Amino acid sequence: MLRKLLVGLAFLSVSAQAMEPVSVDDVRFANASLTVATATGETGYTPAELEAFGTYAVNTVTPWRETAAEFVGIRLRDVLDAHGLTDASAIRVVAENDYAVTIPNEVWTEHDLLIATRVDGRAHNRRARGPLQFVFNMSEDARTGAKAFESNWVWMAARIEPVQ
Repeated sequence: MLRKLLVGLAFLSVSAQAMEPVSVDDVRFANASLTVATATGETGYTPAELEAFGTYAVNTVTPWRETAAEFVGIRLRDVLDAHGLTDASAIRVVAENDYAVTIPNEVWTEHDLLIATRVDGRAHNRRARGPLQFVFNMSEDARTGAKAFESNWVWMAARIEPVQ
C-alpha cells in the first residue's frame, strides 16, 4: 500500500514535459522486432528501422520506476498512420511472451504513446522491460491516474494488429 502511495506521489511530483523530437546516435540493439499487421499483410521492423519514423524523447516516471528516466523511441500514432491504422477503433498489442492488451483509439489520439527503443541514452533491454516498450508520459497524464494507463503499458512488444 505504501509503495502504491509513493508511486502515486511520484507521478504528481514530476513536472509535465511534452514529448519532444530528438536526434539519436547509432547503438547496438537487442535482437527484437515489431510486426504491424493489416488487412493487406504484415511488416516487421527492428528497433533501428522503427527509429527511421523519427525519434522522440520523454522524461517520465513509470508504474515501475519511481525516479524519472528519459525514454526515446517513436510515436505509436506515426506507425499506425504509416499502415493506415490511425482510424482503427482499437489495436491489439502482443508481447513476446504472448501477453496481449487491446488499446482503444482514444488512448493514442488523446495521449502521446511512445514505443521506446532506448532508456537513459542506451538501447532498451529485456531486463528493463524492453527492448520495445509502450510508454506514456505519466508526468503529464498523472491527472488521469496511473491505473488508467497501467494496463496499456506493454514491454517486449512484438506485434500490433487492428481489432475488428
